[in-house]
Amino acid sequence: MKKAPPKWGDSTPLIFESRLAAKCELAMYSLAGVADAIRGWGIEGDTYIIHSQIARDGEQAWFKIGDRDLALCAMRTNRLRDGANLTEVTEELRKMFGVRHRILPATNDPLETRIQTSKGNLHLQEFWVRDRGKPAVNGGVYKGNDKASASREVLEAIEGADRIVVCPANPITSIGPIMAVIGMSEALSRTKARVSAVSPMIGGAPFSGPARKLMRAVGQRPDSVGVAAFYSDFLDSLIIDETDSALADMVERSGVRCILSRTRMLREEDQTRLAREVLAA
Repeated sequence: MKKAPPKWGDSTPLIFESRLAAKCELAMYSLAGVADAIRGWGIEGDTYIIHSQIARDGEQAWFKIGDRDLALCAMRTNRLRDGANLTEVTEELRKMFGVRHRILPATNDPLETRIQTSKGNLHLQEFWVRDRGKPAVNGGVYKGNDKASASREVLEAIEGADRIVVCPANPITSIGPIMAVIGMSEALSRTKARVSAVSPMIGGAPFSGPARKLMRAVGQRPDSVGVAAFYSDFLDSLIIDETDSALADMVERSGVRCILSRTRMLREEDQTRLAREVLAA
């Protein structure tokens, strides 16, 4: 039996980076109840006829995307070529999927996460998907951040919020691009909303992904202390795993209130409990 999508407040906006609009799509699929929960991305039950044909034709096929997912990408691309901006297209798509909640890309301008590695300057997807995160990392850049500005809708959402939550995502490749957008850090710093985050790290390792390697490459501690320092300009509270209680004092020295909890979400009840704790932080 398919689980019902999460029920949040109808006006709750979700703000994401604009990397291929992938994060916006993932939120939309999840809220619509069609996300592939096993893979963590894409649409449940999708087919891969086009991808298979691309591979048979000898083209690069390391980025596997389903037919329905690809159709949505093509639709978005066509609308952008017609002159719509990414916020407008995302709004059209979320209505098409019957999602009640606004989903906002951080910017309508081009913004690309690049990883400086031993194999050269790679797009994030090349580094993580094609190369499995194996190359040694020297640093990272957000290509276009000198011109990418936060959208009016995002700035209004931050100004009108009473609570802002930073999800337990990779600080460098998921949250970092949002913070790099012109006007975003200033808006988060001056908002009257309480800003809370869940650390993606337990000990010196992330829940998943290359956060440890990337945080070290940019000079940040690869643990919750490093996460607190990275967000300290705007963060009020950071929830860390109770097994990291020895780090709590160091987190608070950065000016961020530290809250201990069980942050590993293995079951649905873990997600519900942690979400309530975040909202109460």
